[in-house]
Amino acid sequence: MTKEIGSLLQSADPDRYLCAMFAHPTERAGLLALYGLNHEIGRAADSSSESLIGEMKLTWWRDAVADLYATPSNVRRHEVTEGLAALADRIDHAELEALIEARFDDISARPFSNLDDVLAYVDNTSGLLARLALRITGAQDSLDPETVTAAGRAWGLTGLLRAFPRRARIGRAPVGGDALAQHEATPAMLAQGLGSEKVAKARHPVIDAARAACEVVKAAGPLPAEAVPAIGYCRLAGGYLRRLPSEPYAVGPDINPLSRRLRLTWLALSGR
Repeated sequence: MTKEIGSLLQSADPDRYLCAMFAHPTERAGLLALYGLNHEIGRAADSSSESLIGEMKLTWWRDAVADLYATPSNVRRHEVTEGLAALADRIDHAELEALIEARFDDISARPFSNLDDVLAYVDNTSGLLARLALRITGAQDSLDPETVTAAGRAWGLTGLLRAFPRRARIGRAPVGGDALAQHEATPAMLAQGLGSEKVAKARHPVIDAARAACEVVKAAGPLPAEAVPAIGYCRLAGGYLRRLPSEPYAVGPDINPLSRRLRLTWLALSGR
């Protein structure tokens, strides 16, 4: 089953996948299962124009995870749930449930009210995922909490900014409503791809927060070897930010796959 999840993540989440390949085989299986869950719940809001269908998918995953912790345990037939079953002794039910619950706001298309709202979402998705991955690899004590939080924010905010066009269409663009109002823009404009100049100015606080998080991660120094499989990909956030288009509704270029592989390999060898 790990092979099936790996094949999916190679295209859907290549940076996390590549880092997971540096983990011990037993830890690698856990990371891939965790990232498989993240992929499944992350695409729930995108896979259908009907919010009810998205809610049903998230509810299915919430119930499937709950089944893993039932007495006796019930493992539903899916490569992700089968992989997660092996993590039940290391990850609490409440933590996986929180990861799923955070995605219901995407389904509801609730716009972010301010920067703190965006940061809270990122901490509950990308940030929580990073903390769980560190636990799977046994590296949870190798970094201070501030660095882990910054790593989750660097990657999460950058990911939201890279996906700005798609996030705008589902009503969850990474920009605060207060910043939009300050520049005479509205959430309704986002869904229609309007007001590029105003929206570009309104997203600056999120870009600044992402850059600040990248600086915290960089200032922490070399990444411990045991932490690379869990959060090494966060070191790529700065490169993606530099490629972010000035036009908010445009899709930015990806990092060359070979360059990405070499960068992560060097990171695994040196921590830098």
